[in-house]
Parts: sequence; C-alpha cells; structure tokens
Amino acid sequence: MPSTTTDAVGATGPRSENQLRSLLGLDPLGSALPKAVRVNGWIATAVAGAVAVLTRLVGLSHPHQLMFDEIYYVKDGYALWRNGYESAWSDGANELFAQGDFSALTTDPSYVVHPQLGKWLIGLGMQLFGADSSFGWRFMPALAGVLTVVVLARLTLRLTRSPLLAGLAGLLLAIDGVGITESRIGLLDGFIGLFATLALYCLVRDREWSRARLAADLADTLPDARAPRAHLRPWLLAAGVMLGLTCSVKWSGAYLLAAVGILVVVWDTQALRRVRARAWFLEGVISRGVGDFIRLVPVALMVYLGAGWGSWFLHDGAYKHGWAAAQRAENGFVERSWLPDALNDLLEYHLSMYNFHVGLDSEHAYMSKPIGWLLQLRPTSFYWQGEQDMAGADCGSNRCIQAITSIGNIPVWWAAAAALVFAIVVLALRNRDWRVWVPLIGYVGLYLPWFLYWDRTIFTFYTVAFVPCVVLVLVLALGSVAGLVPPVPGSALARREAQLLTEGVIGPDRIYPRGRVASYFGFGMRPGRTRLPEAWTGVPRWRVRGEGVALIGALLVIATAFACVWWPIWTGRTVPYTFWYWHMWLDSWV
Repeated sequence: MPSTTTDAVGATGPRSENQLRSLLGLDPLGSALPKAVRVNGWIATAVAGAVAVLTRLVGLSHPHQLMFDEIYYVKDGYALWRNGYESAWSDGANELFAQGDFSALTTDPSYVVHPQLGKWLIGLGMQLFGADSSFGWRFMPALAGVLTVVVLARLTLRLTRSPLLAGLAGLLLAIDGVGITESRIGLLDGFIGLFATLALYCLVRDREWSRARLAADLADTLPDARAPRAHLRPWLLAAGVMLGLTCSVKWSGAYLLAAVGILVVVWDTQALRRVRARAWFLEGVISRGVGDFIRLVPVALMVYLGAGWGSWFLHDGAYKHGWAAAQRAENGFVERSWLPDALNDLLEYHLSMYNFHVGLDSEHAYMSKPIGWLLQLRPTSFYWQGEQDMAGADCGSNRCIQAITSIGNIPVWWAAAAALVFAIVVLALRNRDWRVWVPLIGYVGLYLPWFLYWDRTIFTFYTVAFVPCVVLVLVLALGSVAGLVPPVPGSALARREAQLLTEGVIGPDRIYPRGRVASYFGFGMRPGRTRLPEAWTGVPRWRVRGEGVALIGALLVIATAFACVWWPIWTGRTVPYTFWYWHMWLDSWV
C-alpha cells in the first residue's frame, strides 16, 4: 500500500518502510557501503592489527620471570590445566616455575577471588607453547590485545563508515601503553577489554537489526499502531554471551551488563516512540524491557556459570566444594537448604569473595584513585630491575635499569579527556547522536563503578578494560571536527544538511559551515581543498574540513613519536637510569 505522505517525521497516514527506517535512524532499503569503502575498511583493520602484533608479540618472553600478579594468575592457569581447579603451591614456587620446575604444585585447593575463564585462557597459552616458556604465559593476553584492536577498528567502521577513522582507532589503540603493557603480561584485565568491546560491537549490530525489523513489521501501518511482537534478536543474545564472558573473567563485568541492559531498554523505548507506536512507553519499558532482560541476564548468567566455574563444579577437590554437606554433617542443617548443594557451595564461596573484594584496603605503592585514571596520573609499575640487579649490563652508562611501567600514550589519553567533554556536551546532549553512547556506556559500566570503591586497593592498570572506549570517544570527536562523521540518517541535523544541499548552500566548491569556535579562529573562509579519496573518508570531499584532518594527522604523529620514545619503558628494555628518569614527567609517575 503506498504511503500517503512524504514527511517521515510528521506522518499521519500509512508509513512506508523507508519512512519508518528514516525515523529510526537507518538508511533506506538496499543501501550498502560501497565496495571500495568495505575493502579499505579491511585494509585499515589489517594495518592496525599488524601494528598490534608487532607491539604485543615482539620480545614478549622478556622478562623470563613471574612479574607483578603473574605470580597468581599464571600459576593458577597452570594448576587449572593440571588439576582442574586452582591449587596451592609450596614455598619457592615462583622461582621454580620460572626455571621450568613445577614440583611445587600441590593438590590442595587454593582460595582465589576471581572466576576461572581468564586463567584457563592463560593456561591455554602454556599448553600451546610450553609452561616453561614465558612467551607461553603471555601469549593469550597478547592475542587478546591484538583482537581488541581488530574489533575496535571494525566497531568504528560500523559506527562511522569511514575506513580512515577505523584505521585511526585501531592504530591509536595499537600504540597505547596501557594496551601494550597489559597485553604483554599474564593478567586478566586485557580479556575484559576484549569481551567488553565485542559486547559493544554486538550491541550496535542489535540496534541496527532490531530497528530494521521494527520498520519492516510496521510498514504500511498508521501512527498509533500496536507494537509488533518481539523477535529472537540474535545479536542481543550474542551481547549477553559476551557480557557473560566478561563477568567470567572478573566480576567488574557485571556493571557493564547492567549499563548495557539499561541502554538497550532506553533505545527500544525510543524506537517505539519514534514510530509513534501505541502505548510506546509501557510497551518499551515493561514488555520490551522484560524481553531485553531475558535475552541478556539469564544468558550472561549461564555463560558465567559455565565459563567461569565449569570445572569447579566437576572437581570435588575445589575450594569450598562440599561446604554444604560438611555443614549439614556438623550442625544438622545448612543455610539456604532449598538450593542444590553445589550451587549453595558456590554461593557461599561468592559471599566470601565479595567480602574480600569490598574489604581489600591494604596499602600498595602503586594504588591510585579513579579520579586520576583518565589522565594517567599514577601508573602501575609491573617490573623493576635496579642498578644492583643490572650490574655488568651494557646500556652506555654505568647505571643501567629495566622497568615496565603501564602508562598510557599520554597524547592520546590527555586528548581523550578533552574529547570526553566534547562528546558528552556536543555529540550526546546537543546533537543527540546515539553513536557516542556506545563508548560512553563503556565508561559508565567499566569506569564509574570504581568510584563506589574509593577506599579499596585499586590501580590505574584497570583502565585497560575500557581503553577501547577512551580511543573511540577520541576518534568520534576528531571525526566530527573533521566532518568525517555524517549526521545520523533521519535526524534533525541530517534533514538540515539535506535542505542546505538542495538550496546550494553547501556542496562541491562551497564552504562547509563551521561552528562558532572554528569560525572564531578563521576556519571555513574558503572551500575545502582536501584531496582525500572518498573511499577512505567515507564522505563526499566537500564535507571534509581541512583543519580537522590536520588535527588528526598531528595527533597521530605525536602519539607515534611518544610510543617510539616510550617503547623501552613499556617493554623492559635495558636503558640508562637517566633515560628512565627523563620519562618520569610527573613525580607521581615515579
């Protein structure tokens, strides 16, 4: 049935599917990225991935000793693959392990405070390359770091349709110090970064998929039509799986699960409002909200129980396994007797772990408050070999050291702090651009919750979980300044731009309008002269703003130079003490 109106926003008659798609921020039916853009997107992804391989795998086996919290997670990974559960080690285990001697492993259960998945993955690297290989200890975190770069590049392309911005996001993450150092050590948090980024990618795919189905279901209907039945939504189920895997590494993933769940309900409710569905608020919050909950939380919980604790259920010797039976035998009863013993055991274990986490307040030399994380004010030192340890080393000085400091690429992080303000004020609030909420929800779920644990012993290196969101906020801000991020289809900005294009105000050989700040500094006085191919920018040449492209180029050059200078400090190379000290710009970095 043909539509009776051409105004998608104010439609009062039956709406076509394309009109509904416009209302929902989607391109018309049949739209697709040009082949050249798709090919260049994969080229940009491959280049960023190759840089990530080099920064994460070159010299990965150094140092050949357990450093920082590898003394827990690497040995736990080995124990899982040998005993099926985390086990206690006798005295001297750290030194023996580095020598390839694993005789210190016992069959006694060990009390651990994180789920098993990350340690299983670390152990997998040792299965592949040998437990006596420090390369093997760190291979899976390094692989996770490389994959995070690749996924971020694909996510950025999905949001912006610009191979240039996709490559920029991947490269900035590939040369970031937090990402590099934590991909080169057997810790758990890099896995959180990977699974969380995959969850955000699935979230974007679900938004596109669900809105396309909504437009198709309501095609040729009048406003105030009843909302159609919900669909399976495979991408939302996939997001639930990824969030379950995130929680299976560390509990901090639960906050991201909650944040994503709220965002999905908000987006679903907004979609129903945009198409003027009947009782859109109740339908969105209650009916769709319950469906969203079912697709996310139970799925994540099942994944958590399987991936996080699967082998714990299978081994009676695991810590706290048999607690309920022991309580019943000793006291004649057990708390929560309505639960199966295995689940009761695990719940008791979880209560113990929770008390440990919230009560962890012991002093540590490199503990830091989250308020300083976004500026990297107090980085974490993973490894230090001082002058006495390095006696006889050749570094061109009589004072040689080796250090691994997990500090981010400062030009990226400091620029991203300013970009965060721009993203919230301009992109999220003024422009109402849904795309910026993808990285912002990462901040909400993976950064803000740490303020609840202000008195806990916490560290800046936790930022590796959301560093892809830090980079993505920066890239979206830079892309907007450079004109490489077009308005959302169907939005007020898109309609305004289409009107100006029709009137001949903008277009080829025309001056693209600037904001007040850019105009104040004299930009936009003449038509842009950029010659960047559209197959790389993803937008017509007349949209590209030269000052923004120059800003992107300058940041990339400065960040690359910073990475080159800091590479020895990120990877523990032998350097003069003065070289290391010269890198300590702030007293808090020492």
